[in-house]
Amino acid sequence: MLRLRPEVDDEDHLVAYLRRAVVNRARSALRRRGTVLRYLAKLRPHSAPPADRDLLTAEAHRELLGALDRLPPRQREVLVLRYYCELGEAEIARTLGIPPGTVKSTAHRALAALRRRMKDGTHEL
Repeated sequence: MLRLRPEVDDEDHLVAYLRRAVVNRARSALRRRGTVLRYLAKLRPHSAPPADRDLLTAEAHRELLGALDRLPPRQREVLVLRYYCELGEAEIARTLGIPPGTVKSTAHRALAALRRRMKDGTHEL
């Protein structure tokens, strides 16, 4: 029989008591959060996404692809293999025949160049 408040020198029961207390507290917090979220969802009016969302997304993708096309070939290859093909650094290094450190530095430089171009709105070298 598990006592409600175990003695401090009874380690097995103390550990079980503490675990159960943490679990119960977490469940209570999640229940409260769920209740609040359901209540807030009822208060908010359901709204449709903006009509131009797809158009703006497509335009942003076109701009990104344009900036990507203007990167040097090695930088473009590394980013495509990393983010489109979802390869890791070691796999990219083997594929391109370069050291993993070169993959890291090339990816870093390529991302910095893309960020600069997208921020400035310039897509030229």
